[in-house]
Amino acid sequence: MTPRRRVIAAVGAAAVLVAAVLVLRETDDATKKPSSQPVRLTKYAADFVKLPTQPAPLSAPSSVWSSDGRIQWVPVTGASGYEVFGKLVASPEIAGPGRADVRAVDAFGQRSLAARAEERPGDDGWRRAVNGWLDDFDDTFLERRYHLSGRPGCVNPSSGSGGRLVIDMPCGNDTAVLRARTLLQLNDADELGRVAVVTDAAGPRGKLVLDLVPGTPDRVGPIPPADAIRVVVDDSVLPGIRGAGVLHRFEVVLTRNGVRVLQDGGQIATSPVVPKWREASVLISMTPPIGYPGRVEVDAVGITGSLQSVPEVTETSIVAGTLRVLEPDEEAPGIGTARAPLRGASSARLRATVRLGDGGDPNGLVAQLGSARVPLRPVVSGWSGAEESELTVTGDVPAELLGPAGPDALSPFVLRMPGASQAQVLESYLEVPGQSPVKLANAPDEPAPVLPVLTAEFIRVTPNDATLAITLDAAHARSVAPLAGFEVYVDSGHVATMPMPGGVGGRHELEISLKGSHNVEVRLRPEDPGRQTDSVWLELSRS
Repeated sequence: MTPRRRVIAAVGAAAVLVAAVLVLRETDDATKKPSSQPVRLTKYAADFVKLPTQPAPLSAPSSVWSSDGRIQWVPVTGASGYEVFGKLVASPEIAGPGRADVRAVDAFGQRSLAARAEERPGDDGWRRAVNGWLDDFDDTFLERRYHLSGRPGCVNPSSGSGGRLVIDMPCGNDTAVLRARTLLQLNDADELGRVAVVTDAAGPRGKLVLDLVPGTPDRVGPIPPADAIRVVVDDSVLPGIRGAGVLHRFEVVLTRNGVRVLQDGGQIATSPVVPKWREASVLISMTPPIGYPGRVEVDAVGITGSLQSVPEVTETSIVAGTLRVLEPDEEAPGIGTARAPLRGASSARLRATVRLGDGGDPNGLVAQLGSARVPLRPVVSGWSGAEESELTVTGDVPAELLGPAGPDALSPFVLRMPGASQAQVLESYLEVPGQSPVKLANAPDEPAPVLPVLTAEFIRVTPNDATLAITLDAAHARSVAPLAGFEVYVDSGHVATMPMPGGVGGRHELEISLKGSHNVEVRLRPEDPGRQTDSVWLELSRS
C-alpha cells in the first residue's frame, strides 16, 4: 500500500469511528427525551400503609342542557369533576355550545357513562328590559366608555374574539374596577332602573361587586359612601353553581320597594333599600381567585338611562414621586411628571384615588405639580374617612401649566394632606379633553389547563398510627390538567402510590401504622410527563 493509500485508509477508519460515536450519542439522547405518552402509575402500598378502597364507577349526569353559551348539568354525588369536550372541569358547567357529552369523574379517575346535552332556547329578553345604554364590547376603544382602575402590569385589558373584554391579572392578588362613563339614571316607573353585567367574575373563589354611587368615583374600597348601593356575588351566594370561566348574567333591579338581584333571570337576593339619588356611576369590581394568576371576562354591560352626551377625554397615567401622601410642609422627593400631555391642552383635570390612613383631613388634600398646588375635592358625598377607605378626588390644572410655554417636566409631583398618617396614592392620572386614541390589543390565548392545588394534613394521630388526608382542589381552574395520581414517601422511602388515571382531583385518606416521629412527603404526579411534579412536606410528630 502506498503512503497515500495508507492515509486515505486511516481517514476512512476515523470516519467510521466518528460515525459510530455519533450513533451512540443519538441513541443516548433518544433515551433521555421525555416520553409523549401519558404517565401511568401502579398501585402500591407498604405493609404499614392502607390505601382507600376504590368505589364503583359513578352514574352519568341525570340532566344536561345547553343554553346561552354554556353547558350545565345536575351535580353528580361523589364526583370530583367532569369531562366535557375532552376538557376536565371541577364545577357542573362549562363554557361552550351544542350537544356535548358529559362524563362524571371520581377521585380515582374513573369515568361514568356519557350524558348528552339537550339544547334549550336562550334568554335574550333581558336586553329589552335594559332601557338605555347597552355595550357588547364590539368597540375596542375601551377608554372612551370606561375608566379602568387597577395596578399597572397586574391588570391588563384586551379584546377577546367575538366582542368581549378580557382582563388578565397575572400578579395573583388584584382587583380590576370598571367605571362606566355613562351614568345610571332612574325613571318614574315602578321599576326605577336596572344594571346588567354578563361576566365570569363571580366564579369559584372569585368576586363580583357592583357599586351604584352618586358622583364619579374610580373606586370606593371596602367602605362605600353612605348613599351607595353595593351588591356582592361570591361563593357565599349559590356556592358550587358557577364554574370558572363561565359567563353569567347579573342584574340589579331598583324598584320603589327595594332592590332585587338576579342571576340568569332568577332572583338570588333582595334588599329593602331604595335609592335617594336620581343618577349614579356604575362601578364593576372583579377579583379572580386570590393567590393565582387570574383572568376575567365581561361580555356585556347594560345601564338604564336616557341618551347621554359623555364627555370625551384622553387619560394619561402619572405616578407620584412617592405613593405616600405627604404632610403639607414635608420634604418631597425630586421626582416629577412630564408636561407633554398638557402642552396642547386648553384645560385639564387631575384625578387621584387615595387610601386613607388612621387620620388626616381629606378636605385639605392638594396635589403639588412643581411650584403649583392644586386643591383636590372629593367626587362623591357621604364618603367615609375611616382607615382603609378609598376616596377619589379631582382638581383643575392651573392655566399657567397648560400650553406650549414652560418646562418639560413638573417636579416634584406629590399629594399632600394635613395629618396624612400613612395615607397612600392608589392611582393618579390626567384627563385632557379629546377623543381617546387608545385601542385594546387582541387578547392572549386562553390559559393552559392547571393542576389542582395539593394539600395534605394529618387529621388523626395516635401513638401507633395516623390518618393522612390528601386533597386535590381544582375548583378555581378554568380547565384542569389531568393527573396520573400521587405518591407518598416516609423518611425519603417510597411507601404508597395511588393511581388516578386522567384524574381531576378529590380527597383521599390513607392509614399509616407507624410509631415515633417521621418526615412525610406527598408528590403529585401529572399525567403529562413534561409537567413539573408538585409536593407537600409534613412532619408526623408525637410528643
